[in-house]
Amino acid sequence: MNTTITIKQVPELHFATLTQIGVAGLQNAFSRLMNWAKPKGLLADPNFKMGTIFYDSFKVTAPDKVRMKACLLTAKAITSEGDIETLTLAPQKCIVASFEIGPDEFEKSWTSLFLWMNENGYSKADKQPFEIYHNNFNEHPEKKCLVDMHIPII
Repeated sequence: MNTTITIKQVPELHFATLTQIGVAGLQNAFSRLMNWAKPKGLLADPNFKMGTIFYDSFKVTAPDKVRMKACLLTAKAITSEGDIETLTLAPQKCIVASFEIGPDEFEKSWTSLFLWMNENGYSKADKQPFEIYHNNFNEHPEKKCLVDMHIPII
């Protein structure tokens, strides 16, 4: 597992989101979000990224009850449309870990990142952790995910 961990001030981020409860439907939520975004030209931006915002911890909430948002990072705030909602995260200080991992290594990566946070004297802010994906792992020669995991801190 390759990683780089930094503390950084993350700028304001704008997302188009689709709420999902339970991990089983997350892939479908991403597909629906992309199907909505494509005719609007949002996927034509070469810098577009997908992400996930987490509202519950897998350590205390059953996987079928975890609340998440499948996200598409947008250049500016958009207008909500049906179940596609707009969300803007204010600038915030975060622990950011850049990983190159397999799809089965996410839990281990999050666990190690929270351990690093505690061992280095940081405290989680009352804000949601999130992931930003930098590739489609299906197109990676080793099926690896290039992902930044963010923990907002005080």
